Amino acid sequence: MGRSGFLTFLAALIPGVGYMYLGLIKRGVQALVLFLLIEPLFNILGIGGLSYLVQIPFGCFTFFDTLYLARRIDMGERVEDTDFIFSYHNFSDFSKGGVDRMRKRALNAAALILIALGVLAIVHNLFGGTELYRLVMHYVRSLFMPVLLILAGVYILIRKS
Repeated sequence: MGRSGFLTFLAALIPGVGYMYLGLIKRGVQALVLFLLIEPLFNILGIGGLSYLVQIPFGCFTFFDTLYLARRIDMGERVEDTDFIFSYHNFSDFSKGGVDRMRKRALNAAALILIALGVLAIVHNLFGGTELYRLVMHYVRSLFMPVLLILAGVYILIRKS
């Protein structure tokens, strides 16, 4: 009996678990551990309240990547259980098409996120006690996701036309 599409969907909702359900244990464990380390790492940097800025996109990436890999497996393609992070550094594979270009963009976005996190940590450590900083952080926490969703929707509409 084959793999259930519904169970694949449910497993994909938890970063890394979907990979493991597909039999990609190495990739799944690495993705799950990475996801679970995001919040403690942000707490160490002093910006624990912003961990969702990385956890949500990371979770979305692993969700859609799991569904993509499941589709490839269903079509009979062999998918190797490679490292979650380092397998995306093989840029010779990026000449294949759109999904690979998307992975390269995701890697570039991850690099920019790491730079932004470093800057946020420095700003937090230098100005964390001021009232202006607390006010700005309040608005970032309450408005970031809605604005991000709106911008993503506008981007998709503009890009489609």
